[in-house]
Amino acid sequence: MPTIKDIGAPTVFAKFQSKEMLGEMGRLLFWVLNTFASSGYQIRLFDNLSRAALDKYGRLACALPQVALTGAVPPETEEMIYLFDKEDRALAARSWRKRVQIRFDVFSPYWFSRPMIVPYPMHPVHAGADLVARLQRHREARKKMRIFFSGDTKGYVASRIKYPQPKLPRSEVIDTILRNAGEKALLVGGEEDLDRRCSAGYVNACLIMEQDSRIQDARWLETLATSDFFLCPPGYVMPMCHNTVEAMGVGTIPIINYAEWFDPSLEHMRNCVVFHDRSDLLAKMDQVLAMDQGRIAAMRQAVIAYYEEHLAPQSFMRKVEASNRSKVTVLLITDANVSRNAAKLNARSVLIRGKGRSRSSLERRQLT
Repeated sequence: MPTIKDIGAPTVFAKFQSKEMLGEMGRLLFWVLNTFASSGYQIRLFDNLSRAALDKYGRLACALPQVALTGAVPPETEEMIYLFDKEDRALAARSWRKRVQIRFDVFSPYWFSRPMIVPYPMHPVHAGADLVARLQRHREARKKMRIFFSGDTKGYVASRIKYPQPKLPRSEVIDTILRNAGEKALLVGGEEDLDRRCSAGYVNACLIMEQDSRIQDARWLETLATSDFFLCPPGYVMPMCHNTVEAMGVGTIPIINYAEWFDPSLEHMRNCVVFHDRSDLLAKMDQVLAMDQGRIAAMRQAVIAYYEEHLAPQSFMRKVEASNRSKVTVLLITDANVSRNAAKLNARSVLIRGKGRSRSSLERRQLT
């Protein structure tokens, strides 16, 4: 592990005490620490976390170059950010430049405050010091196909989320296309098959990787970048998925049925294509396959702009720093919280508040 040394500002002192912070194989810990680290912060992480509980991605978080474990509270904290889940009373009594609390209850109303929702991240395997440069390079990639999907579908059969309308589960999304789209949908047997199909030129179809086929992690972002659109059905427990953010990071336009889970919402025909039920999914796919290159190019630029303004860790940290509050509450969207509280999502939830307009009125506005 890194050793403590003199660290210049901006500096974060982080102490986490809840089991929930170590969930999802340590991805949540990585998510939070990497958001600060990739935004230029040095992090002193209090060494109270079980090595076994850290799991794969928690250990990766602790190994970030900007993270140093410590067993002591720094003597001078006035210029530091205090980052925590459950607040330590003794630490709360100190002077800090800002206190940032991590919470998970995105379905609560928060009537008397407006917490910030931390942008859902790329998967840890795709993060790294050179991510910004990689994204810039991938955005210039030559496009080889109109619509692409690769991902697991086994067990993705349930929809826990019912508001503002039930979500078509991932397995039904893929099955609907394969059963009804005819020659407009192509089942791909692996990376070599994908390369072969695209070798003759641009493929104006929906290419779907077979269930047991995978794109190597090292090729994932560059492969995403070669498609104009990425099919983004919901995840296993909750709608949010890393692959949607990864697609948007490289400028690939999401075809999605949970646009309102983003903050602010993604907008139909501006920076995404929204679908609802099976028939709508097929209609939107036909619309995408008939779309002209000028419209696609404009949407691609809007996707990149959205990513840079609302999903990039650096943009989020600028918002935290700009807050005039000495204590800022930030929320993570997690599998565990959604699993426990899915039925509580409604028009008053902080995640969804102000986004409950009807499908027809919203899409009419966004099509004009």
